Amino acid sequence: MTITPKRLGVKFSLKQAPRLQPDDILPIFQRWIQEHTVEGMLIDVIDYKHVPDGPGVILIADEADYAYDLADGQVGLHYIRKRDLPDDFAAALRLVFHGALLGAQALEAEAPADLIFDYSAAKINFLDRMHYRNEPNIFANVSDEITDIMRDIYGAAVSVVRVNEDPRRLFAVRVEALSDDHDLDDISRRLSASRQSA
Repeated sequence: MTITPKRLGVKFSLKQAPRLQPDDILPIFQRWIQEHTVEGMLIDVIDYKHVPDGPGVILIADEADYAYDLADGQVGLHYIRKRDLPDDFAAALRLVFHGALLGAQALEAEAPADLIFDYSAAKINFLDRMHYRNEPNIFANVSDEITDIMRDIYGAAVSVVRVNEDPRRLFAVRVEALSDDHDLDDISRRLSASRQSA
C-alpha cells in the first residue's frame, strides 16, 4: 500500500506567459480571503516574488496553501495540502488534484483572456522527504498506482515521468493526458464521485 505523504501538492502551469504580473496576484488573493472564493480557512497572503525561481505569491490557508508559483520557469497555480489528508493515497491524490483544479479555475476567472491553464498536464509534488526521497526506486514503487489514479481522473491514458533526478530536489512527477479529448466538467464529476464513494 502506498504511503500518503505528509504534504502533497499539485501544480497546473499556464499555457503562455501572462500579461498579469505577480504583483497583480496579491490583491486578488487578498480579495479571495474577504470573499471566501476558494475552499479552506483563508488566513494571509505572503509575497515571495523576490526569491528567484521561487514560490511567488502564496495564499495561506489552514488546510492548504494556494501559490501563484514561479518555480522551474513554469508559472502556475500550486495547491499544497498540508494537513487532513486521507490515509488512502488514491483518495489523497484525488483530493489535492481537485483542490488544484478549483484554485486554477478561480484564478483563471480573474483574467480569462490572459490566465489560461494547461489542464492536460500536472506536476505532483511529494513534500515528504522521509517517505519520498528523490530516488529511482521510489518512482518505481509509485508510478503504476499514480498512472491508474490519473487515468481514472482524466478518463484517458496518461504518461507519468519523474521530474528530475537530483536527489537534493523534492520528489515530483509530471502527469500528462495522452488525449486532447478531456472535459473539465467530466473530470470534476469523476473527482466528486470518487470523494463521495470514499
